[in-house]
Amino acid sequence: MSMSASSPLLAVEGVSVFYGKFRAIDHVDVTVGGGEVVSIIGANGAGKSTLLKAIIGQADRVEGTIGFAGEDIIGRSTEAIVASGIMLVPEGRRLFPSLTVEENLRLGWDVGRKGEIGFADVWHQFPVLLQRRRQKAGSLSGGEQQMVALARALLANPRLLLCDEISLGLAPRVVNELYALIPDIKRRGIGILIVEQDIERSLAVADRFYCLLEGKVSLAGRPHEVTRDLVIKHYFGL
Repeated sequence: MSMSASSPLLAVEGVSVFYGKFRAIDHVDVTVGGGEVVSIIGANGAGKSTLLKAIIGQADRVEGTIGFAGEDIIGRSTEAIVASGIMLVPEGRRLFPSLTVEENLRLGWDVGRKGEIGFADVWHQFPVLLQRRRQKAGSLSGGEQQMVALARALLANPRLLLCDEISLGLAPRVVNELYALIPDIKRRGIGILIVEQDIERSLAVADRFYCLLEGKVSLAGRPHEVTRDLVIKHYFGL
């Protein structure tokens, strides 16, 4: 696969993911372009997080192709996938609570590609983290911890950012602050794939969306081109 000007940054084609004999995802096609925000919506157990695991190299068995920047990355180690420019902001943040904010951020810097985003950018974008940089990550609020997780991912200078349920368990005001950062990330030309249960929020920020139902794409399109009723119908499989 070679990358032409028109080809997407990420091209998931005919992908199925298995846990033992169970097929969690069934022949799914998803694309994300550079500087494009794509939302994956769906109920619990629809296969949303499984799709992200497949892309980042953490799923048991994957069939089909996952093209990133024109190369099939199925079978590569997570480390190699991260080094090539994909970064996951995982559900539950997964920080090291006993390390400081700055030490947690340095981990993202160490594993990723070197590029234009450095510590100065992150301190500018997340001023609260600059104030807290010497604090242990475990002492921060949930919202601040989520900012650390996002900043850590950005310091890896990703070309594609995978966000898994970043609003889970956070106050609406905090979620608004997190989502307000997305246009700035997008302006850098980074592709963003967002997995969310909050339909309204993820559709409000997305250029395109895919709805998953029982491991299959039940609906796809641009948010402004579909009615809320249609989305709800395909979300629940009514």
